[in-house]
Amino acid sequence: MKRFVFFRSLTENRRPEFRIAYGFTAALLCAVLFAVASRAQTDSSQGFDVTKYAINAQLYPATHILSASAKIDFTPRTSLTELDFQLNSALRVEKAVDANGQNIQFQQQGLNLQLNLTNPLAPAKPSSVTVTYKGSLHSSEGSPIEGLKLAYVGPEGSYLLYPARWFPVKSPGLNRFAASLHITVPSDETVIASGATSAPAQTAGNSTYSFEYDQTSFPGSVFAGKYSVQHETAFGGDIALYLKPGDENYAADYGATAAKILSFFSSTFGSLPNGNLAVVEIANDTVGGYSAPGIVALAARGFSEPVNDQLLAHEIARQWWRCLLSPATPDDSFLDDGLSLYSMALYLRETQGEAAFESLMHSTAIGALTHEEAAPISQAGSIQPFTPEYESIVSQKGAMVFHMLRWVIGNDAFKATLQNLVRLYAWKSVSTQDFEQLAEKASKQSLTYFFAQWVSSTGVPQFKQSWAVYRIGQHYQVVGKIQQDLDIFRMPVDVRVFSEGRRPINDRVEMVGTTADFAVNTVTRPTRVEVDPGSYILKLTDAIKTQVEIAKGDQLVAQQAYLEAIKQYQKVVEQNKNNSLAHFRMGQIYFTLRNYNAAAEELRAALDGNLQPKWVEVWSHLTLGKIFDVTGQRDRAINEYQRALQTKDNTQGALDQANRYIQKPYTQPAR
Repeated sequence: MKRFVFFRSLTENRRPEFRIAYGFTAALLCAVLFAVASRAQTDSSQGFDVTKYAINAQLYPATHILSASAKIDFTPRTSLTELDFQLNSALRVEKAVDANGQNIQFQQQGLNLQLNLTNPLAPAKPSSVTVTYKGSLHSSEGSPIEGLKLAYVGPEGSYLLYPARWFPVKSPGLNRFAASLHITVPSDETVIASGATSAPAQTAGNSTYSFEYDQTSFPGSVFAGKYSVQHETAFGGDIALYLKPGDENYAADYGATAAKILSFFSSTFGSLPNGNLAVVEIANDTVGGYSAPGIVALAARGFSEPVNDQLLAHEIARQWWRCLLSPATPDDSFLDDGLSLYSMALYLRETQGEAAFESLMHSTAIGALTHEEAAPISQAGSIQPFTPEYESIVSQKGAMVFHMLRWVIGNDAFKATLQNLVRLYAWKSVSTQDFEQLAEKASKQSLTYFFAQWVSSTGVPQFKQSWAVYRIGQHYQVVGKIQQDLDIFRMPVDVRVFSEGRRPINDRVEMVGTTADFAVNTVTRPTRVEVDPGSYILKLTDAIKTQVEIAKGDQLVAQQAYLEAIKQYQKVVEQNKNNSLAHFRMGQIYFTLRNYNAAAEELRAALDGNLQPKWVEVWSHLTLGKIFDVTGQRDRAINEYQRALQTKDNTQGALDQANRYIQKPYTQPAR
């Protein structure tokens, strides 16, 4: 059985030193991986389209029971005698009837639910079936994704995410639908779902909330519980924050940040038809973030000070790239996953500047390269969702495709492409070919070469550079050559020249084929040359190769495949024994495994290495202090904590921890 890996947000209760290890990827992989419904391959036997659900459901939190009926309106594309759906296997069908109220036979096996129609249905003639079902939703048992709880009913609060298949779903993530929801809960609970709503109907001890969503999207997520509700206003729209009692203090900052994000995305992509947004807190035992039409749900760990704006921006972006329009097929999935990730990056650029944006895109490129060779983006349907391969190819390489496209056609044409995408495909599905045509129209150029190279193919260039400096009168000239190994490569390449006491000079070089020449004039003596410093091109260099190898080890750590991760980091050390980061990673693994001698040896090697990145120094001393504390060597532990303080580097709260353990010895948690 294939083991799936689930990454969580930066605010998860995980050792900070490992949070640093994952950087941007760890912070948001939960949002990138979990926010997507598992894509089902298009099946020619499924010759019908669901148009609307009318769901009546009652939640019994005390017993974790969901009892529901779903009337499913659909239109056959061909003559039909059976209907196939997916339904959470913790839920058992009790009855199914056709449009005339006649019982129909059904078979339920695992996730698969098959309804056998008594009479064949003619093409293009709308019909309906109603399925009644019930079950206990208290754990991950029955979830479409092994080990991941996507639906829960309980007294702490309930959540029913669309990917959980808590109602019969056809072609998850592909078949767009409207929905009418009627959800009954105990009278002291509030229900949040997509669509227009009115005051709940009260009965003995219960409240029934009704929601009507008349556009085609994916409105089938429900949240219920005891919530404190607060409101923020954003450019005419309302942001409602549903927070658990005790967390009301997050409302103002998260509401204000959500308003800024909505404003930026609306000006960049075009406004949402309904600017209202609900931000809902859900339990920590599920995904880090999820977006449904008009709703952003964040796990409790996603609320922090300061605001986790990257997670929030990523999920809000999905209001456009999935809820408003969605991929036509599994092979077009980068139009959801990659574009949501890149939209968040654009917001970071807007709020934190170019340097933060370049750093983020560099991290994204490293993640994209960890499995880039496995398949091209255009074959996303062949990659298992919720895996490192899917994240690398579809989400991160997908984001890099949009980054490179913006570099090629320019910001104005790129923005026009996204705005036309929203204008022409709202409430519809969109294909890669559709997007390519919009980009060509906005940029007034053929982009066949670009999509063939980056979407339909694998392989990235390996750049090498050479340059020399010449004195020309009172000035200097840098003359150089860029080389790479892809014969059909075609891209503009940025060359950045640094010189003494001056701002760097950028030169855009059009590279077609394996080589390109450049010449840049400077006023003062040049000191170094960087090729593609903004990571506008997905590429390999010797330094990037090392970073990719370390990133592969980080993925193995996330899988708790510790021995395999050590072997991966050792490959890096064999190439460069002074690589502090690889030694530090191994030290952390040995510390986790309580092999303290090996851990101390690797941490010492990290301190004797190149100390890159800079935070390796403080965290190595801090971890050595922990080792000495748990082995009863208090004086040596205090010495390491003091050396950590001397670095004056509080990355991820390292100095705060050092001060705390000086006051009170560190104790390792129970296994």
